[in-house]
Amino acid sequence: FISTAYILVSLLLLNTNSATAQTTYCPNADFEMGNFNNWLGFTGQFFQLPTVPTPGIVPGRHTIIPSPALPATDPNTCNNLQITPAFVGGYVCQLGNQNTGAETERLTYDIQVDSNNALFVYHYAVVLQDPNHSAPEQPNFRIEAVDSADNPIDSICGSYFVQSAANIPGFQSCGTTRWKDWTTVGINLSAHIGHLVTLKFTTADCSQGGHYGYAYIDCYCIPMEIQTEFC
Repeated sequence: FISTAYILVSLLLLNTNSATAQTTYCPNADFEMGNFNNWLGFTGQFFQLPTVPTPGIVPGRHTIIPSPALPATDPNTCNNLQITPAFVGGYVCQLGNQNTGAETERLTYDIQVDSNNALFVYHYAVVLQDPNHSAPEQPNFRIEAVDSADNPIDSICGSYFVQSAANIPGFQSCGTTRWKDWTTVGINLSAHIGHLVTLKFTTADCSQGGHYGYAYIDCYCIPMEIQTEFC
């Protein structure tokens, strides 16, 4: 049995096209300005623990890709991952790259939550090499939604962490590269109206320095029309 609310929210998320994304209530969350306005970038190293202490957008580690992208598909996924599908609008962000060196990258976006932006929707795709190190040393990707005190606000829709490995649910393989196709998630922020919420996206190479990890992201906000526990 699937509830009516679930069907309606699914349609709301799946049928949102690039035109809707470009009228987002979170300015430039969708990168449609063609730049990183309203985003904060950070970089660092992943040796014993992944840290991203250095603020600033670094070209090549934080990258805006216009649509249509050339090449249109990611070669590290055997050209099966489309870099700029139609739903991302005119631009998408690549966080991280296929270089190595135990690099980590982060992007954060702050939202002062109100009734117009209480549904935050993010799209992401992930590409991780699998060198078969121990789990804590593997390339990885993390998503976090936190309040102003850096406390997690949603353990289901606002939290995601994956370390490269064989047979990860939802991932496909191209040789020793593990990749996840575009996934769409919506976070209900209505309980935080009047407060600040921050979204964090973090990528990391392997800690031994020889293998990469990166992701593609695109986001937008719309009013929360329907209350539901489903994301």
